[in-house]
Amino acid sequence: MEELGLFKTGGLEIKGFSKFQNEKVSFDVVKSTALSTCLECHTSGGRSMNTAEKVLAQKDAILGAINKGSMPPRSAGYQPLNACEKQILETWIDDQVRSRSDVQKVGELSNCGDAEAPVQKPETDLATLELSFENLKKEILDPKCMVCHSTETARRTILETVADLQKHNLLAATAEESVLYQVTVPGMNKRFMPPQRGNTMLAPLTEAELSYMKRWIEAGAK
Repeated sequence: MEELGLFKTGGLEIKGFSKFQNEKVSFDVVKSTALSTCLECHTSGGRSMNTAEKVLAQKDAILGAINKGSMPPRSAGYQPLNACEKQILETWIDDQVRSRSDVQKVGELSNCGDAEAPVQKPETDLATLELSFENLKKEILDPKCMVCHSTETARRTILETVADLQKHNLLAATAEESVLYQVTVPGMNKRFMPPQRGNTMLAPLTEAELSYMKRWIEAGAK
């Protein structure tokens, strides 16, 4: 099973078998598999995927991005969906569009015969997490910024290293003076990030994420 790489997108771990195989292809199953990485970012705004209705309204765009390989974004460290995850999503969408009542089980799908249940890793406690750029990048910049600001995707501003942040004058002595922090706080800078428009609409930073960034900057941004 380890070699198959099933359900490893977004840091999922492998656990369970028979119960998951007998699960019907429901939206809950879709959220825990095919959309697990999407929901790390797409939880609010026009690109939100946290309800069945919102996913169905964007089904063509979602399937197109997944099949093209642009989502989940590899630049942010994510892996593409595997064949089983894609089939779960496609099957659920097709069932909804056709209003099918006879819903298949996961184990009945041709690409999911060996699939085991995904279990989300515990959420990181940012309040106690060590202050470091490595942790800032992994927990905040990778999922919220690297779609546009990685070495591969950036037009101008790259956020891969502390040196990059300094080069682009994004850091100062305090968080309030630092552009990196300003643009992520609603109302502090007209250029709000992540952008709440277009194809890169991601969830804004949470209070915990903003607090971590602020503390990291004011601890010396190392």
